[in-house]
Amino acid sequence: MIPYDEQSLEYNGPYGCRYLCSDCRYFASESKTCAMLANPAIKISGKNNICRLFEPRIKNPNSPPFNFDDYLEFLGSDYYRPWGIDRTQVIGSARLGEAVIDGGKLARLLLEQYSPLYKSYDKPYCRVNFPRCHVYYDKYTFVIDYRLYREIEFYRDGAIHYVEKRWRETGKARKVQREYNGIEMIG
Repeated sequence: MIPYDEQSLEYNGPYGCRYLCSDCRYFASESKTCAMLANPAIKISGKNNICRLFEPRIKNPNSPPFNFDDYLEFLGSDYYRPWGIDRTQVIGSARLGEAVIDGGKLARLLLEQYSPLYKSYDKPYCRVNFPRCHVYYDKYTFVIDYRLYREIEFYRDGAIHYVEKRWRETGKARKVQREYNGIEMIG
């Protein structure tokens, strides 16, 4: 069970930062390839979230063993946590570069300079808020759903399963062609 602070839904577990593909020992930074992929011609972005086969380049002997499922819980509940505002509760006044917790007095008095600062709250954990991952092959850029990427299921049977495929017809073309939700066979 993941430790939470019961008042604010704040994560109190062992993870405190987001790991990237470039932090993994299987990622070759010169060629931008992953040793765990069956096709070495597929290049991946070093800024992607990690997959289930992640092993850190530098291991800290004092840190607890890495648990991917707990790390996913951290990403969804703390790093990418959705939040909202309660427009019924004004807690202060704000302008560019300044926030004053005064119950909204300045926002009522100086309408041109201050706007009301509303109370924000954290929404519960949501798995949908993960960003997409990017994979490159030849002249194409593929945007991959993270659920497929984390299990390395986006590349199977010699094809890439993508959410969006982008490419330019020529090297100097301005217009970017797009195709959505498909399968690209890799030769």
